[in-house]
Amino acid sequence: MRHLFIYRLKQTLRDRSILFWTIAFPMILGTFFFMAFGDLAKHDEIATEIPIAMVVRAQSAQTETQKAFLAEMEKEKLVSIKSYSTEKIAEEKLEDGKISGLFYLNQDLSLTVTKSDLNASILKLILDSYNKNVAMISDIAKEHPEKLPAAIATMSDLKPAVKAVAPNGKTTSSFLQYFFALIAYACLSGVFLGVNNSFETQANLSALGARRSISPTPKLTLILVDFIVILMVDFISVLLLTLYITKGFGISLGDNLFGIIVTVLMGCVIGVSLGIVLGASNKASINLKMGLTVALTLVPSFLAGLMFQNMGIIVEKYCPLLNRINPAAVLADAFYCLSVYDNPARYARDMWTLAIMSVICIAIAFSLLRRERYDSI
Repeated sequence: MRHLFIYRLKQTLRDRSILFWTIAFPMILGTFFFMAFGDLAKHDEIATEIPIAMVVRAQSAQTETQKAFLAEMEKEKLVSIKSYSTEKIAEEKLEDGKISGLFYLNQDLSLTVTKSDLNASILKLILDSYNKNVAMISDIAKEHPEKLPAAIATMSDLKPAVKAVAPNGKTTSSFLQYFFALIAYACLSGVFLGVNNSFETQANLSALGARRSISPTPKLTLILVDFIVILMVDFISVLLLTLYITKGFGISLGDNLFGIIVTVLMGCVIGVSLGIVLGASNKASINLKMGLTVALTLVPSFLAGLMFQNMGIIVEKYCPLLNRINPAAVLADAFYCLSVYDNPARYARDMWTLAIMSVICIAIAFSLLRRERYDSI
């Protein structure tokens, strides 16, 4: 069996076009990602100014305090205050999504938002902090006037409120999604290896397949050797990509090295199995099969956020089931769980999903290849 392994490995490594899509292309794509926003993905804190507008409804000392407070927030680059000529225009901009919130400067500071998102939550936190500080200063002014200057100085200390902090206490960048989706795409690139392998196994499609079909070696042994070889090649190529991202680009994918390796292995198993299923399920030409393979790798990766950062969120909103059965989305979510989320239950769900999909794909792939019979070769 050892010589079968060596021969099959040599055969696989000689196919440069397949190795390009499996090894080189993901690294090239990762290089372009890093050139575009690699520094942003490495930064712990994301500086985002939230666009707001304010409407003054009463001229008073309280209003001046409120205006000074919002001006300080703008100075700290927490918000970006937009100016509009009338209150009606400001409200229209809020409805259109041009601004995230509208502050009303009356006797009390109030906030109006139209969406329940991260920006709205941050603005609500800023408003709560202001109201809390005003109440505190009012009490101090009555009971301890000498401590009033020190209390006022605390009103501008709101920076920690807008740090992007993960549940496990780590700060993160949303641009990491591209690299998670890239690794998921690299795992699914094993489809190329699987399609090529099944093509070279079928006697009615290739000369190599005809020679292998008349070999005295049991067919199950040939299938197992082929599967192990192409899985190993795909697994090593994705590990190289992961090393390229972490060591070459300096982008952290988390501290759970064992979890990363297991997730990559599961992804490669699915990729290779899907390729074998696609290659063995029809008798189309190798060019047509490779065309289908490109679609089978790019479409799931696109839905997982490879080309558009928020695509996974959009799919989750309108068709969450698709995110549960899309192997690229499941892989990307598993990497998120390892590096960002502190949610073992969610990671376990992803691993069980990958395991079930892998078992189904392997069973179908082996069934398709073992039942091939020919009247003559």
